[in-house]
Amino acid sequence: MLSRAHGLLLGMLRRKGSTRRKGAILVLSAICMVFLMGLLAFAIDLGYIMTVQTELKRATDAAALAGASQLVQGQDAAQIEAFEFLARNPVATVNLAEDPNFEQNLQLLLAQHENEFEAEAGVWDTETRTFSTGSAYPSALRVTAVHNNAPLFFAKVFGLDTFNVQAESIARFQPRDIVLVLDFSASMNDDSELRRIYEYGESVRETIEANLLQIYQELGSPTYGSLPFEPEYFTQVGQPPTAPNLPQITVTFKDREIYVTSTKDLSNVVIEYTDGSRQKFDGLSGTTGTFRGTGAYSNKKIKRCWVKSGANSSGEGPGYGERFEDTTENIMAAYGLDSVPYPYPSGSWSSYINYVKNGYYIKKAGYRKQYGMMTLINYWLEQKPEYSQTPDLWMVSEQPVKQLKDAVGLFFDFIQEVNTNDRVGLVVYNSEDQTALIEHHLTDNFSLVEDTVTHRQAGHYDRYTNIGAGLSDAIDELLANARPGAFKMIVLMTDGRANRPYSSSYARSYVLNQAQRAADNHFPIFAISMGLGADHSLMADVAEISEGRHFPITGGATVNDYSDDLIQAFREIADHRPLVLVK
Repeated sequence: MLSRAHGLLLGMLRRKGSTRRKGAILVLSAICMVFLMGLLAFAIDLGYIMTVQTELKRATDAAALAGASQLVQGQDAAQIEAFEFLARNPVATVNLAEDPNFEQNLQLLLAQHENEFEAEAGVWDTETRTFSTGSAYPSALRVTAVHNNAPLFFAKVFGLDTFNVQAESIARFQPRDIVLVLDFSASMNDDSELRRIYEYGESVRETIEANLLQIYQELGSPTYGSLPFEPEYFTQVGQPPTAPNLPQITVTFKDREIYVTSTKDLSNVVIEYTDGSRQKFDGLSGTTGTFRGTGAYSNKKIKRCWVKSGANSSGEGPGYGERFEDTTENIMAAYGLDSVPYPYPSGSWSSYINYVKNGYYIKKAGYRKQYGMMTLINYWLEQKPEYSQTPDLWMVSEQPVKQLKDAVGLFFDFIQEVNTNDRVGLVVYNSEDQTALIEHHLTDNFSLVEDTVTHRQAGHYDRYTNIGAGLSDAIDELLANARPGAFKMIVLMTDGRANRPYSSSYARSYVLNQAQRAADNHFPIFAISMGLGADHSLMADVAEISEGRHFPITGGATVNDYSDDLIQAFREIADHRPLVLVK
């Protein structure tokens, strides 16, 4: 009986304990649920805060990059560009770009959000990794933006309704190591030569002749004997008459004809041609006459003549009058060149005279056997272009090299509009061994490089065009001396076609091989091909292989009008400034 009572008592006690435990777990579960819900609310709000922070940072990154790209246009332009890109990137529920008049109202929106947005131009120090403002030539842009009063979801339970976030981004131009590879072959003065009249027609005559006059004036309008600027045919003046029945005769030696004047009536004229044959013109009347080969003698070059007039004679046979000769000595004497030293290291008066008599392009331009400063300058440009031959040509406006020099000078101005810590090297593919020459290793002394370019002339060291050698030297320079963190690029310019080394076909293949070598080293080539004679297709291939860009310049309204397009090409190349985020 006692055992049964004892069992009932124990059972009652167990049921009461179980009930108490169930109540405690229920309370604990409720507490945990509240904690977990709070933790979840915190996680959701924290995640949202982080999302908004990320969106704002993304927006400032885009703004900094966009704004920095406009620094060359001024700080105001950079600021408005940065704000536009910030606004185009929505943050949380704010999207200013939804305004249909967004672009027209940019300035107004910027003013409304001036306390939430700031764009500062300055310089980024890569060593200390610090940003400083106040540079006259800023190369970096710092964008700071805040997003205020973004709503919280669950933190309101704890009295927190909104939150604020801030982001800062800095973008700068990546420093560049640029190698200029310039064509100083002899063809770089072809647009100043009389040959262009033959090649392009009479429409360019005025331009070419005006350019030759300009070169003459830039040389100081030199005087050599009585040589005029405008070319003229050589006129030999005969012996002065010593008796009343003797004439005063002049003979002008033209291209395959002579013009004779006399103070007495002409009796006959005998012409000797350069092949030694002779032709006699008799039964003449009057005091003047033009004579040229006829019949079997047609179109023959005239060497000398005898003019019978009045009672004169030469003593060389019956019917032979006074003798006149188209010789180098007589021409030099006529213009007083026999007493004037030839002005430059290479060439001579006799070489010039022979050139005027026999030069192919001189003849085609209509100036055969015409002597004057115009044809003398053309002789220098065509026959003696090298610095060792005619050292003053660097200072004149020989074309198109003068336009290239001017454009390169502007290029240096362009790249200094923003202080990007660029360096420039100079290679010319024109050297005494017909390859190329590194004139300057990579340097930030732009004035030194520009001065060297200014003092080079077409055919400075040699006449030929070895484009491949120029590219090879440029690649070698970048591999040896470029900075690890710099953007490396090559600017290649030519007006002609590769003709060295060896044959033209080999030279062309050599250029393409060097373009591939540049591509393998991630050196883009910005290729400028200038003029109708340039190999535009080759330069296009070079740019494509190296992932660069091709600028074909065929000229403007006149034969040597490349200036505007050339400057624009260098402008666009100078503006190719890679941007990087540094913060």
